[in-house]
Amino acid sequence: MSLFSASVRRILLPYLLAREKKGSALKHWRFFEKSQYWTLDRLRAYQWENLKKLLRHAYDTSPFYTAVFKERGLTPDSIRSFDDLSLLPILTRNDLFEKSRDILSKSYNPEKLQRVLTGGTTGQQAPLYRDQESFNLKLAIEWRHESYMGRNPCDRMALIWPAHIDVVHDEPLRSKLKARYLLGQYLFSAGTSDPKIMEKFYRDIRDYRPEFFKVFPAAFYGLTRYISEKGYRPPRVKGILSTGEPLYEKQRKLFEEYYGCPAYDMYGSREVGNTASECPAHEGLHVAMETSYVEFIDKGKPVDYGKEGEILITDLTNFAFPLIRYQINDYGAPIEKACSCGRGLQLMSPGVGRLIDDFWGPDGVRHTGNVLGIHLTAEPAHEIGQMQVIQKTLTDFIVKITHKPEPSQEVLDFIPMQMKKIIGQGINVRIEIVDEIPREKSGKTRFLKCEIDPPAGILHGDS
Repeated sequence: MSLFSASVRRILLPYLLAREKKGSALKHWRFFEKSQYWTLDRLRAYQWENLKKLLRHAYDTSPFYTAVFKERGLTPDSIRSFDDLSLLPILTRNDLFEKSRDILSKSYNPEKLQRVLTGGTTGQQAPLYRDQESFNLKLAIEWRHESYMGRNPCDRMALIWPAHIDVVHDEPLRSKLKARYLLGQYLFSAGTSDPKIMEKFYRDIRDYRPEFFKVFPAAFYGLTRYISEKGYRPPRVKGILSTGEPLYEKQRKLFEEYYGCPAYDMYGSREVGNTASECPAHEGLHVAMETSYVEFIDKGKPVDYGKEGEILITDLTNFAFPLIRYQINDYGAPIEKACSCGRGLQLMSPGVGRLIDDFWGPDGVRHTGNVLGIHLTAEPAHEIGQMQVIQKTLTDFIVKITHKPEPSQEVLDFIPMQMKKIIGQGINVRIEIVDEIPREKSGKTRFLKCEIDPPAGILHGDS
C-alpha cells in the first residue's frame, strides 16, 4: 500500500463516493471486515433475517413473486427455515428475459435503477435491475474479496478483461484519470492473443506499475505466456485475483511462478455480483453470506458436502429486482470444514464455472470465448432466445438460435457481421434456427463449442 493510495482512501475516497451516491459502501466494507469473523451460527442467523425481509418484500411488491406464492398456497410465513426455500421455484434466465417487468418491485421507479445485462456467456443475455444501495453492498463485498490478496480500496490494480462491454470507449479523459490514479483501476480489454495487441498491453501495464492484478484467467494466461516467452521482466505485484471463469491449476502455477506472488480464485456473476473468494489459506472459497444465500442441488435436492451440484443464488441485497433461487448455470460443491484462517463464512469449492471454449481465427490466433459471448448478445441481439456457436474448421462456424422469440432480419445480419469483425473476414457463418439448444451430459448448455484442435505452431494459446 503506497502512501498516496492510503491518503486518497482516507481523504478523497469518501468525497468521490458521496458524489456518486456510493457513500454507504465504505460503512458496509468496515462492517463486512468484522462480520466475516463471526461464528457460522451467527452468520446464518444474520443471513436468515435478511432472507425473511427479502421474501416479505418480494411477496408484497413484486407481481411475479406475489403470483408465485399464491399459486403454491404459500405466504412468506410458510418459509420457516432455509430448507423451506425449496417450496419456491427456481428462477431461470429465461424468466428474467420474459418476465423482468413483473419481477421488478412496485416500490421502485425503474428509471432510477441501474439496468444490468447478464454476461451472455450462455448464449442469452437478459435484463435485470439494481438499486443504488444494493450496488453499494456489492461494492463493499468486492473490496473485501480484494482484501484477501492484500489490496485496500485505491491501491493500484490492473484489470485484464475480455468483456469489451465493460470498456467505455468514449469515456472522458477526466473519468479515465480518476479511475486509474485515484480509484486505482486500469481496465485492459484483452480478449485476443494477437502479438501486436499483447505487446501494447505489456508496455501499458509496465508504465502503469500496478500493485495487483484482477483478471479473467484465460486472457491473462495468454498475455503471461507471451511476455514470459519474450523474456520481459514481469511487473512486481503483490497478488492476482482471478474471476469470470474457472482458474485451472496450470494457470495458477504459471501466474504464481512468473509474477512471484499468490493467485486467488473468486466466483461471481453480473446478476448477483461477487459471491465467494479464496483467502490466503486457499482451503476453498468463502461465501459472502451477508449478501448471498447459496444452494447446491442435484435433481432438486441439496447435495452432500463435497458433492458437486447446480448452484442457485438468492441475492439478499437486491430488493428492487428480487432474485430468489436464481439458476446461475454453474456448478460447485459445498465444503463442510471451517477454514483455518478463522473466518466463519461457509466454504465452497473453487473451479466452478460455465462451459465455454476458446476459438481460433483463420490466422491461427486464439480468442477468448467470453469475448464472442459479450459481442453476439449485445444490441440488437440482446432480445433473442438462446444461442450456440460451433466452430467446425478454422473458417467455418454454425450459429444455432432458438426460434422463440423469432430473430429479426437485423439480428440475422448482425451476428455474422460481428463474428467477422472479431475473428476475421475470411470466415463462413451459417445460422440455424432451432427449437432448443442441446445440453451437455452435465446438464449445462454450452454457448461456444470448438470442435477443432489448436492449429500447428501456435505459441501462445491456452493449450
